[in-house]
Amino acid sequence: MKYLCIHGHFYQPPRENAWLEEIEQQDSAAPFHDWNSRICAECYSPNALARLLDGNKNLIDLANNYAHISFNFGPTLLSWMEKNEPEVYQSVLEADKLSRERFGGHGGAIAQVYNHMILPLANARDKETQVKWGIADFEKRFGRKPEAIWLAETACNTETLEVLAAEGMKFVILAPGQCKRIRKIGEEKWQEVGAGVDPKRAYRCNLPSGRNIALFFYDGPISQGIAFSDTLSSGEKFAARLLGTYNAGGEPQLMHIATDGETYGHHQKFAEMALAYCLKKVEETPDVELTVYGEFLAKHPPLYEAQIVENSSWSCFHGVERWRADCGCNSGMKPGWHQKWRGPLRQALDFVRDEMIKTFETVGSQYFKNPWDARNDYIDLVLDRSLDAQHRFFLKHATEKAWNDRPTALCLLEMQRNAMLMYTSCGWFFDEISGIETVQIMQYAARAIELNRAISGVDLEPAFVEKLSAAPSNLKELKNGAVVYERYVKPQVMPIEKIALEHVVSLLADDTVNPQKAYECDVLAYAPKKLAAPGFHLCFGDITLKSRTTLLERKMHFAVFQHGATDFLCAAGTEGTLDRGAVFGQLEELFQAAKYEDCAALIRRSFPKQYPLSSMFLDVRRKVVDLVLRKMDEETDQKFTKVFEDQYPVVRGLQLIGAPIPKPFLTVAEFVLSNDLKAEFRAADVNVNEIEELMEDVKTLGLDVSKGPVREAVSEKLERLAFAFARNPSDTACALKLVEFLNYAEIFGFEPDAVRAQEFVFFGLRALGEEAKKKDILRALARKLKIAL
Repeated sequence: MKYLCIHGHFYQPPRENAWLEEIEQQDSAAPFHDWNSRICAECYSPNALARLLDGNKNLIDLANNYAHISFNFGPTLLSWMEKNEPEVYQSVLEADKLSRERFGGHGGAIAQVYNHMILPLANARDKETQVKWGIADFEKRFGRKPEAIWLAETACNTETLEVLAAEGMKFVILAPGQCKRIRKIGEEKWQEVGAGVDPKRAYRCNLPSGRNIALFFYDGPISQGIAFSDTLSSGEKFAARLLGTYNAGGEPQLMHIATDGETYGHHQKFAEMALAYCLKKVEETPDVELTVYGEFLAKHPPLYEAQIVENSSWSCFHGVERWRADCGCNSGMKPGWHQKWRGPLRQALDFVRDEMIKTFETVGSQYFKNPWDARNDYIDLVLDRSLDAQHRFFLKHATEKAWNDRPTALCLLEMQRNAMLMYTSCGWFFDEISGIETVQIMQYAARAIELNRAISGVDLEPAFVEKLSAAPSNLKELKNGAVVYERYVKPQVMPIEKIALEHVVSLLADDTVNPQKAYECDVLAYAPKKLAAPGFHLCFGDITLKSRTTLLERKMHFAVFQHGATDFLCAAGTEGTLDRGAVFGQLEELFQAAKYEDCAALIRRSFPKQYPLSSMFLDVRRKVVDLVLRKMDEETDQKFTKVFEDQYPVVRGLQLIGAPIPKPFLTVAEFVLSNDLKAEFRAADVNVNEIEELMEDVKTLGLDVSKGPVREAVSEKLERLAFAFARNPSDTACALKLVEFLNYAEIFGFEPDAVRAQEFVFFGLRALGEEAKKKDILRALARKLKIAL
């Protein structure tokens, strides 16, 4: 029997600020907010609704690829997705349920070690916690125990396999080069195979403890070819490559590949469509059965056993050296760059980890019956911060001291969580110590150090920075890791006063901000006083924040003084650090007397903590900038509209005598007409006559407004109309409105992004079944959106 299994490893490193638990805006991911958002739009979402087209490129089906493959999602990625992309998140969970029905009760999803730590390089405690957290996260999300767990970079050794087997994992997926030797079960002689291992079998690995675990070595050449060649340029080519690999033997054969899941849509555009077509083709092939590892293992237990290459992985020719040494493995983007920083960076982090173990065991033993058992179960609170979950956790693990001092108990556990996050593998994977991935893991180290200092009074940062100075940068101006830490990590530190001020500035700049949530803190009280004068604003008062993570609560006094559009003086102090009544009274008097310089001087003199706007979270800065730009846009629109209306008759006269239109006027006209068109398309009801008049002016002046902001507005309107149809597909009026809009968009020369609209209409038409083929308006709608009925 021939079987086929495709495994996708879907993962992004955690990108959240270690204090705020939010991802800062990343301009390199534009037009999206950050790289998680961009990759979700390019890969995770399209694979949940992968498009299958006929020969005329009409849509014939939308497939959830996840329901047909083996896959794992990184827990930290799923945590982000649950919050930010709930529809895609639910599609992933639903896919596992569907796959269990399809594959004899064996779901396609497997777990992953929690934050992609290289387990062979981890100490025994971290190995255990990473696996336990990965399994617990999986169980909470998918509602079942996983059969396997994906190892970061498939990095493996016997000690790691022992941890997996002890936690009940049935199998693990490895690269072919990680197989050392094999033999048929029952025979004595071993056969050295290396990367030449037959990937079409399952192998049993007998462990020193007496336990065993199954090993699947994926097909290396084909997996690499898919990731780095044009195999995914068409589904036909992809299917042919996979189906052409079987031999004539009678033994059951499992053709299986493993690649980064981001290959399907992010690294290779439209590859999710190739995957969907390939899966359909395989299902139509009578002598090949699509499967997942758990089902194959249940049907065909191993006939061979294998031993692994110790301390090996799928992405380093030298074993696991890529994550601790200058072994030569890198991204290849910067030829000539070294990675001599890797070893010193790991040594610096090991120092921090080992010192914090001392704190955790000495102080932690006062707060927990068994600190390490408490850490292993802390994932329950990471996944659920509710009071009920905390109560259950403390009943199981807390001493009386912990009940009386919950914040310190939780800070101990948060210290350990960050001490694991700082080992996320991506920090060593690339070329330079100042890269965003490496800066991110140093940020987790900074947060862990801060928590350790608060708990124990011992400051590990000076020694940590000194050790980082031995990690050389490739950039002369940065010199070493110590400089990188000071320049890029320290500014990201968020004391409670800074979090409070960022929240206040956000509220001032954006009235859609939730006043009761300041990142990972709840706002228990907010009592501001606002004063305004031409060109000046003052906001001062009290604010109380409480961390949802550590339960630490702090009342603060603050003042935000604004001069002009972007000149902010932001200051804060915890309760007791200033004479609140006197300072606030003087501030109000000085502002009312228009003594603005004295007002600013009093703030600088009175408040212990001051932060410029430039030091704040990029999202906060952008809120201020967006507010300024909106005001500028409104003022520009008013002025340009007047210029346009005053000068348009003159310009028409120039046209009539054959004179060229002045370029400055064309700039004004494009701005005004684009704004007017956007407003029309974003109105509740589109006024076609108004749009027709505006487009007549556009045509007269020879302008092109079919792209950019106007196209976005047309696309948004199309999506809303399609959504309305999908909610009530039997309503002929909805269908008529949608067809008319598509007709007008075509007449006016707009080519909107119709992907989401096509999806909505497809599901609406499918809900109608055969009825959709009978009505002319529905047939016209399907034709307009290239949907095959």
